[in-house]
Amino acid sequence: MTRHSASRYLTRAIDLTARAARSLWYRYVYLAWVDFGRHVTFAGPIRCAGVTGTIEVGDRTFLGPNISLAVAEGGSLRLGREVSVNQGTILSARQAVAIGDGTRIGENCSIRDSDHRIDPAVPVLESGFVVRPVTIGNNVWIGRHATILPGVTIGDGAVIGAHSLVNHDIPARAIAFGTPARVQRTLP
Repeated sequence: MTRHSASRYLTRAIDLTARAARSLWYRYVYLAWVDFGRHVTFAGPIRCAGVTGTIEVGDRTFLGPNISLAVAEGGSLRLGREVSVNQGTILSARQAVAIGDGTRIGENCSIRDSDHRIDPAVPVLESGFVVRPVTIGNNVWIGRHATILPGVTIGDGAVIGAHSLVNHDIPARAIAFGTPARVQRTLP
């Protein structure tokens, strides 16, 4: 065995040990109240400050580093089976955010079911929120830096291009991109 090969095995062993430690920490200590499925991968730190709602994470889901999960009291966040949430993504639910099985979410995306109410007579901090649930179907691909706004439903098998702003429903099997996102074509 060469020195390079031994070094590779040592690095792999350290990575596996760190992954196991993260899994134990998140599953049984820091996020013990979350309903995790089997074989969930924790790739790095997860922020969950002030979460008072419910979070469900399906089997074989990948949670990337530096993601943020925010769920208000009475709200719910549901990630289906085999979902991939990549680094820097924010998932925020005051009412409900549901993400279907097999969905892939790129880096630094924002998926939120609420926004500040706008009333010129009231300061923003006192204006409250407009809340509408977000539903993302099965096998959806959301490109990096995409923003999904409150009240949006994305159908099964849809593709959302990188850097898109989705402010209205996207039908199943559609390819949509832009600001705002528009359907460019439909997959067969």
